[in-house]
Amino acid sequence: MQDFHDFYSRLLEDDLLRRYIPTLMILFLLLSPLSARSLGYGVSFFGQTIVEDVDLTTSGVEFSLVYKPYSFKYFNPSLIARTAFGTEADGAYRIPYVQMGLSVDLLRTINHKFNFLSGNVVAYTPALMGSVHFDPRRDCTLFSLGFSPFKLSQKDFWYEFFSGFVTYDLKTGEMDTWGINLVRYTYLFK
Repeated sequence: MQDFHDFYSRLLEDDLLRRYIPTLMILFLLLSPLSARSLGYGVSFFGQTIVEDVDLTTSGVEFSLVYKPYSFKYFNPSLIARTAFGTEADGAYRIPYVQMGLSVDLLRTINHKFNFLSGNVVAYTPALMGSVHFDPRRDCTLFSLGFSPFKLSQKDFWYEFFSGFVTYDLKTGEMDTWGINLVRYTYLFK
């Protein structure tokens, strides 16, 4: 575990993380096919709390861009870039974070208990997300882990409910932020 922590500490200290993540994402885009319904945008409502400074608690709207090149039944990847706009506890408007990362749908099934939510057949696709999380208010880069246990997908849409996330400061190895997206709606247009 110490080796893992040392590796990521060196990445952050040498600023490699900020240089190589965009390069890896561009390679991912170049190596994947531009399939139908692969580009999209999303909107969600979020709330987050910074563990060490509850005055920086923020709630508001999150906007995202999505690139989903494949439709695998298991471990389907998507690139996601997100930014948020909201108010802090004191009422000031801020951009609390900007994220860029990879979301992976763990499985895709139409045999589930949530079909009553839609007139059409929807697939249940719970997802995990890992991303680089930049907080411009504090000028810090963190690592974010997210889980979307109630994600429903159609050909053109994703619906996510109660998606939680936590961020970690890889220099100290401690949790920095936790939050939840109450509802996220993503529309795939190309």
